[in-house]
Amino acid sequence: RVIDRNWTQTLEPRVFYVDTPYRNQNYLPNYDSGGNAFNFASIFSENSFGGHDRISDSKMLTVGATSRFIDPDTGAEGARFGLAQRLRMRDQLVTLPSEATAQAGFSDILAAASLNLTQQWSLDTTLQYDQKTNNLLRRVVGGRYNPGSYRLINAALRTENNTAGEPVSQQIDIGWQWPLHDLWGGADSTSGRGLGEGRWYSVSRVNYDYLNKKPVESIIGFEYDAGCWLGRVVTERLQVAEGLARQRLLFQLEFVGFSRVGTNALGSLRTNVPRYQPLRQPMMTPSRFGNYD
Repeated sequence: RVIDRNWTQTLEPRVFYVDTPYRNQNYLPNYDSGGNAFNFASIFSENSFGGHDRISDSKMLTVGATSRFIDPDTGAEGARFGLAQRLRMRDQLVTLPSEATAQAGFSDILAAASLNLTQQWSLDTTLQYDQKTNNLLRRVVGGRYNPGSYRLINAALRTENNTAGEPVSQQIDIGWQWPLHDLWGGADSTSGRGLGEGRWYSVSRVNYDYLNKKPVESIIGFEYDAGCWLGRVVTERLQVAEGLARQRLLFQLEFVGFSRVGTNALGSLRTNVPRYQPLRQPMMTPSRFGNYD
């Protein structure tokens, strides 16, 4: 059982300091830069913006720690817990149009936990806590079921409150990849080779805002594996801005080992469906110069 194992626990502190001088960038056009979401990836980054049109002037110190429970017999991670907070030492003067200056001071506290119950089941949660108002601003609770290759179900509940504790957004996010010919078992294989020719797969992700009773984003797709060629059809509805969504219907035909014809349905699935596994992946010899963490 999980509780009876002789786990190895780690403690991994992390300190990140950045000092970027101010340069006036108001005269430069902004094509693709936007503010980064506040999460464990962005809190340890040197630039407050994504894209290449704005570089923030930052003097920040971020302190965090991670603790893992590792099975010494297999090296598998059974659980992970993390905590992080950032101190901004001066006001940030570089901003995006119509956005206020980021003020000096302590950021909200980020906390995360991940628990791998078995090889098939896992749970994840992330919290953003505002210590000034004593409120949870964001909360994400999710789970994953992955019994084998090309069999995956993700589900997450995302809530967001304002500083007064009033709900602003409550969303349910469900995604999956599953073979239609082998619903309850059947053939299996290694990742990147499919489950065999003559099979249909369903690949989808649906995000629904149940506070406002409306869908936010949806990706619904089907793939067919004929062995020497693959077919994909994907319909997507992606939120571009508040009250504005983009809808597309994508078709793609892939000749295995040769080329792809049509719109980029594969790219849409890779980008929008978490942990999506392509039916074919190029077999490459690993390089000793890559995969650094």
